[in-house]
Amino acid sequence: MTQIKEKTAIKAWKKILDHVLREGREFIDRRDNLCKESLNVVATVESVENVLKPIKILNMFNKWIYPSPEQIKESILGNDPHSSEYYYNYGERAFSFNGLNQIDSYIIPLLKKNPNSKRAIVVFFNPEKDIADNKKEIPGLVMMNFNIRDGKINTTMVIRSNDMFHGWPANIAQAYFITEYLSKELNYPIGDLTTVSVSAHIFEGQFEDIGKVVGR
Repeated sequence: MTQIKEKTAIKAWKKILDHVLREGREFIDRRDNLCKESLNVVATVESVENVLKPIKILNMFNKWIYPSPEQIKESILGNDPHSSEYYYNYGERAFSFNGLNQIDSYIIPLLKKNPNSKRAIVVFFNPEKDIADNKKEIPGLVMMNFNIRDGKINTTMVIRSNDMFHGWPANIAQAYFITEYLSKELNYPIGDLTTVSVSAHIFEGQFEDIGKVVGR
């Protein structure tokens, strides 16, 4: 396991990329892409200041159209099942998982009643839908945990498969947006944002651009 803790998202992102680029184990994924992978990479961001900066850096490459902050926010807070390019939508699963609003009907009442609770968990992986062999895409984000400690609300995301170059900037932004929502509802400031990437990987076609980001 690798643990990274930095003040800002950009510092954490650079350290993650440098680690996987230098120390990641090479393998071929199911689409025959050469990847480098590190298992169980834990990254904690202590401040939400400039949390969207990794996204801004990705947009500077002008090689792809990256989702806007508004689209990323909608992906975690929106309840429209058709607002995602995938068959699943994180916001729909957070706010209507088999008809259950996990955020408004469970997390918020739970933490209002018991701020020290260890049960504030939201799940995104749905075995009823996601374990079929014919599924081309299943959620990378498996679950989130929220806890209030030292007067702040902290968030942990568990991601089973994480493209650390293109995916992680959106993940840390999603963590921020949903924590911001809870912060306003619960009246606690935002604390640490943590991602647990079970498979933290990068792709061969990204290596050159990653070198540029790490060297900035």
